[in-house]
Amino acid sequence: MENKTPLKKILILAANPRNTPPLRLEEELRDIEEGLRRAQKRDQFSLEQKLAVRPRDIQRSLLDIKPQIIHFSGHGKGEEGLVFEDEIGQSKLVSGFALAGLFKLFTNQIECVMLNGCYSEEQAKAIAQHINYVIGMNQAIGDRAAIEFAVGFYDALGTGESIEFAYNLGCAAIQLAGIEEHLTPMLLKKPQIADTVTQKNSTVETKPEPMPSTENRAIEVFFSYAHEDENLRNELAKHLKLLERQGVIKGWYDRDITAGDEWKSEIEKQLNSAQIILLLISSDFLASDFCWSVELERAMQRHEAREARVIPIILREVDWHKAPFGKLQALPKNVEPVTNWANRDQAFTDIARGIGKVVQELSKEA
Repeated sequence: MENKTPLKKILILAANPRNTPPLRLEEELRDIEEGLRRAQKRDQFSLEQKLAVRPRDIQRSLLDIKPQIIHFSGHGKGEEGLVFEDEIGQSKLVSGFALAGLFKLFTNQIECVMLNGCYSEEQAKAIAQHINYVIGMNQAIGDRAAIEFAVGFYDALGTGESIEFAYNLGCAAIQLAGIEEHLTPMLLKKPQIADTVTQKNSTVETKPEPMPSTENRAIEVFFSYAHEDENLRNELAKHLKLLERQGVIKGWYDRDITAGDEWKSEIEKQLNSAQIILLLISSDFLASDFCWSVELERAMQRHEAREARVIPIILREVDWHKAPFGKLQALPKNVEPVTNWANRDQAFTDIARGIGKVVQELSKEA
């Protein structure tokens, strides 16, 4: 008697409440279904869809359908949670903690969870404590990029490829579409299997553009900024978090000084060891005696000696072109101050990409 491969069930949970911006969910679901229908191993998969999902619908679907792959399409709100619907079609937030608690009960059943919604990183991290593979988004992702990623991912699964390969193909699909959001999806692994998976799939890359991943090779990044700009610095740090999680950079700023340390000597130590020095430019930065006479002066000395790369980041409108760093290529695009952008996430994303390119150059030189 022929042994058939067990059917793998994919459950798509979609939610777009009335009081949230419209998403192209129908297009995403249609394209995923079409890709699986034409897939080489289509007989090994079944697809179930639940729309306008309420929190209680999640648990019922897990019990009734018993899926191996969960796919969420909708909105995310960072640490607040994922956006589902209430009884009248309005937004209902579900936290990562709550989702993790639910999925923990189905650890032996669910293989992968994809959170195809903006700012779903926090929920992904919580769920990944219990589920082998979880995909989340570290920032906002556009409709087109989300669709391209999902289609690429399921096209690969449909031909029998691994989840890691499918993830990489999804990221590559975003690039092939000419969309610069391929670093937004992130793949997390359950801690207990991470090392084993790495060994078994040593030829599989974890990102379409691989970089060194061990902490001892991480490139040190120093933030030079005025404290008046700390909120903007923190936003930039969030956009660089993926590079930190990949182990390719290690950021440092003066709030990292621990109690009992001499703050000035610690700053000088970090400034002298950093391979990338970010100058966060504003009127407050230029007015700060310490930023100007200590951090900037030393940064330019190390830049001239080719010991470090100095990157000016223009945060706020100010006349900076005649400053010592005025000859250096600054970020973001067109040197438009971050606070002038209608969407600051786009500005910080552009900056993160620029820093990522420098990191790659330095990694190749090492």
